[in-house]
Order: sequence, then C-alpha cells, then structure tokens
Amino acid sequence: MKLALVIGAALLVASLTLLAEKPVQPVRKTAFDVSETICVGGTVLATTKDTIMLAHDNKVPTPYPVHDCLAAGKVHKLVSPGRSYLLADVKIGDFVWIDTIAENKQIYCVAIQIWERPGGLVPAGQVIEKGAKTYHTVRNADIAFRDKGTPIPEHLKPKFPTLLPKEGTKK
Repeated sequence: MKLALVIGAALLVASLTLLAEKPVQPVRKTAFDVSETICVGGTVLATTKDTIMLAHDNKVPTPYPVHDCLAAGKVHKLVSPGRSYLLADVKIGDFVWIDTIAENKQIYCVAIQIWERPGGLVPAGQVIEKGAKTYHTVRNADIAFRDKGTPIPEHLKPKFPTLLPKEGTKK
C-alpha cells in the first residue's frame, strides 16, 4: 500500500514537472474567425519595414513577417481599422497583440494592436466613425484605473445588454 502511494506521488510530481517546463505562448482567437488566424501577444524587440519581432513569456524572440498591406501602410481588409496600428506607429518596448493569418503556408502579421506603451500613453490609431469610442482613449483610461485608481468615465465603460425588463414595465 505504501509503495503504491509513493509510486503514485512520484508519477504525479513527474507529470506536473513536465507540464511546468512547456513554454506558454499567449494566444487568443481573433474577432474575425478564420481557422488559420490567431492573435499573439508580446513585447516589441525590433521592427523593420517587413518584420516585427516579439518576445513572448517563456519563449525565445520570434520574428513575424508583416503582410504586404501592413508593410505598405494600409489596414488589411479583415481588420478593424479602429483598433489597428501601422508598423510605423509601434515603438520598441510596446506590449502588442498581433493578428496573424496563414497564406500560402506562410504566417503573416496582418494587424497590430498596441496594448500598452511603457512610460507613456497608447497613441491614437486609425480614424473610426464619428461618435464612436476611440480604442486608445479606452486603453489609456483602463491603464489609468489600473495604475492610479482613476475612475473610468461613464461614457468609456462597456455597455452590457440585459435580458431583464426595465423597471416599471410588465414582463
């Protein structure tokens, strides 16, 4: 009985050790659901006219070639311009999320979203419809709330739909 417990504990510790050693890459699905499209987060280490290099947690730096649209200073047709930045807008040290897409068995960065700029504010991005909340304003309000406790203005808070009837109305 004791031997079985010792062996079971040893197997558990060994499997947890193997799981802990695997590098974790932050990945999330993008708003446009294309099967080969993923969103990757990391800190910008370098940029060239056709590449962005990111450092991920627990992983070596990874270069991502940028799509021809992004390299030409345009927004890809699959990307929302209100949340997208051009390669020229990105600075070394920014924490960004990039949307990648596979074309012809090659992975390309099609969109860059500046999530945070150390020691500064997230800059204004592409122009969107009049009256809409701008991405950089919302991000900067979130960062000010996190770092300084500054309340987020009501007009920048997300609106959540409700299924409950309004007060004073019948069900």
